[in-house]
Amino acid sequence: MFRSIRSKLVLIYLLLILFAMQLIGVYFVRSVNSYFLGNFSTTINTQARFLSAQLQQYMGKEITNDLAQDINNLIGAFASESEIYVINKNGTIVATTANRSYIGQKRLRPEVTHALSGTKDEVIREDAGSGQRYTFLSVPVKNGSEVIGAVYMVAPMTQIYKTVKEINMMFYTGLVIALVLTAVLGVALAQTITNPIVEITRKANAMAKGDYHQTVVIRSDDEIGQLGEAFNFLVERLRSALFENEQERQKLEAILTHLSDGVIAVDSQRIVLLVNPTAKYLLGCEEDPVGQPLSSILKSETDGDSRLLSGRELQFAGPNGRILQAYGSALRGDQGQAGFAIVIRDVTETEREEQSRRDFIANVSHEIRTPLTTIKSYVEALNSGADEDPSLRKRFLQVIGNETDRIVRMVSELLHLSRMDAGKAQWSYQSTDLVRLLDDVADRFAIQCREREISLYVEAGPNLPQVWADPDKLDQVLDNLVSNAIMHTSARGSIHLAAKVKDDQLEIMVKDTGMGIPAAHLPRIFERFYRVDKARSRSLGGSGLGLSIAKQIIQAHGGKIWLESALQKGTTVFFTLPLAKQEAVG
Repeated sequence: MFRSIRSKLVLIYLLLILFAMQLIGVYFVRSVNSYFLGNFSTTINTQARFLSAQLQQYMGKEITNDLAQDINNLIGAFASESEIYVINKNGTIVATTANRSYIGQKRLRPEVTHALSGTKDEVIREDAGSGQRYTFLSVPVKNGSEVIGAVYMVAPMTQIYKTVKEINMMFYTGLVIALVLTAVLGVALAQTITNPIVEITRKANAMAKGDYHQTVVIRSDDEIGQLGEAFNFLVERLRSALFENEQERQKLEAILTHLSDGVIAVDSQRIVLLVNPTAKYLLGCEEDPVGQPLSSILKSETDGDSRLLSGRELQFAGPNGRILQAYGSALRGDQGQAGFAIVIRDVTETEREEQSRRDFIANVSHEIRTPLTTIKSYVEALNSGADEDPSLRKRFLQVIGNETDRIVRMVSELLHLSRMDAGKAQWSYQSTDLVRLLDDVADRFAIQCREREISLYVEAGPNLPQVWADPDKLDQVLDNLVSNAIMHTSARGSIHLAAKVKDDQLEIMVKDTGMGIPAAHLPRIFERFYRVDKARSRSLGGSGLGLSIAKQIIQAHGGKIWLESALQKGTTVFFTLPLAKQEAVG
């Protein structure tokens, strides 16, 4: 039933109207109930309060027949459909608009009790027999602060609920009429949308059977009209496509020209038929290789092209140190194999990354194996009886502890590098006072420098601008650089920390008078696990990861880090940081 768009549109209109009317109906019904019930409650409360005020002059006196008649006349004027009871402070009915036989009886309902205790009470109850609802209202009659009686009213609510019900029926009748009108209008509106679609569908079926001389009449500028225009445009394009087969070669050349991979097509005799520009660039062809043998441009080993055309992968060295990878696939024609298509891809970066990964795994394995071997040998020595000598045991355990600390430190640094490589490191950028950071670093290493007889200086003006950085990460960089400087500086040497503004950036310098680094090692000094003096670095506890971590942290801040050194003349490490914006500082 609802497979057509027309049915779905009509259903949507009906559901929208129904949903909207339901919302309005809920609000309307609640508002009507609230209005009439509130108005009714206000009316009887006003009457009760008025009666309470008027009865004050009667309730404090002895109830005589004349006085009772006056009270009856007073409450009779307000009775209407309500039953009104006048009750003295003992709970005895002294006057009523209901059955006069109730006079002299006690009325001790909860509402009356509340009123006689000085509290107004109002409650709505449903009569179990008739099913009608009544409002029970009791108001105290006071003489000053003393309760001398109560007015008790029983008001039927039948008329109120009848009126509310009639109004609700009027509303729901209007809702049904609105739904019927909506259905009629929805069908009419849906036809204006679906009829053009039906026409386009019929003509599209005709096109599918080969009749390309179909057009639709555009009757509007809306989406349906745009669909008709698109259909007519498609028909026109299909007509043109029937006469454009000769242009396929040019289209293919355009595609091959913009491919990121190199493509070569050869015939069954291995003569080059087609080479795209990417393949020429990768193979370093200065002239057009079309018409030449495949082996003359691949320049691989002797049987390389044979292995390639047999369906196997071929990897060979290209010009400018590139590493190329080629794949061959046979081209089938109407009369069998017509030639081969060869795809060439530059895998230089992939191979370099893979080699870096292998080197990294080898370095990690070697770095962890060395302390583990030391720990194992010392544990075996302790198990062999060395633990009986207190001095040996203490020295062996100290070595084991140092090597364990070294492994823990190395693993922590590897995890830190891994988090930064994965982009999961936590950064807390803020305006940072670098002078304070330099002073803090100098304080932390002051005792260590005094023990090694090394002078530590800090040169930074008090008015240096702040930088936009993570202070904890900068502390880590400075700690690493200063500890390296202390590690490689002999006694009576010096370490100099300085900062200055240069080219709208803050340049920080860590300079020492240590042993220096040979020029051959400088290009690789920031590589992971790279050490200039492996034996000395291991003996001092270095892992070869500190400078690599420092480089990543500085680069993450948008700065640069570099190193200048000469053998036996000391080392200077520089890095830059962006200045904090003025509004960030403020």
